[in-house]
Amino acid sequence: MAKAKIAREARSRQDISDVAVASELQGIQSVETGFAVLDALANGEGPLSLGEVARNSDLSPSQARRYLVSLVRCGLATQDTATGRYDLGSRSLRIGLAALARVDAIDLASSALKDMVAKIHEAGTLSVWGDEGPTVIRWLRGGGIGVTSLGLGTIFPLLSSATGHVFLAHLPSDMTRDKLRREVSGPALSSVELRERLEAIKNGVLQSGYGWLKGHFVDNIRGAGAPIFDSQGELVAVLAIAGPDRRDAKGHDSSVEALVHAAAQVSEQLCYRPATQPQFLTANGKSGGKKNGRSA
Repeated sequence: MAKAKIAREARSRQDISDVAVASELQGIQSVETGFAVLDALANGEGPLSLGEVARNSDLSPSQARRYLVSLVRCGLATQDTATGRYDLGSRSLRIGLAALARVDAIDLASSALKDMVAKIHEAGTLSVWGDEGPTVIRWLRGGGIGVTSLGLGTIFPLLSSATGHVFLAHLPSDMTRDKLRREVSGPALSSVELRERLEAIKNGVLQSGYGWLKGHFVDNIRGAGAPIFDSQGELVAVLAIAGPDRRDAKGHDSSVEALVHAAAQVSEQLCYRPATQPQFLTANGKSGGKKNGRSA
């Protein structure tokens, strides 16, 4: 056992060394430029003209055309004979599908959770939708105030937790209906007040990009949750934090910004591409939207 452990550690050190060496080696510029052209095609909302590809890859039209000719020959790109416009080819699709098959959303999100908690020193959770509702599958205490009521398997309420609000906003109502019935009983379930409250919760999350509540699990502790989407735009998990309210005079909270950025990065790794840039993310990848100033 000891020899096996030593061997594993040696391989790990070698892997790290190989990565460091690779980062210092000179690459092939033409390959890197070719992938800039592929990125331009991937980021387009549809087939692109030669001029659009050139602009989006910072190349001249003549340079872009030479790369496109090679990409078309390899099947990585295709050109419509009628319009002359370019798009991703079948080989790009095959590569993309193979990459997606190797991606584990929970592993990516768990790694992001660990990095985020180390950065902001707050308790963090990762939750998925389970039979009973929003279920914590990863929990890290962080270095700040401990939230002792949280743990693996915790079921968050829909109406009175930031994580629950995110699920309410992004899941179909038929998925959340049974959980709501367990939280709200009797005539209140069909009341105008509940419908208005649900609408306000959904609008708040969709407009700001995350859920935000204060004082639910611990007095004066705020919780925030941010969605993680897959390549089809489906909600797969929610990252969340719990800690002191850090909003400044302008309403910005650096911990919430880090949370939103972490969730967005995982979504990007899962090939999620929002139709528009979320208002809570600025050009530098941090949030700048308004907070949902609701109380638990």
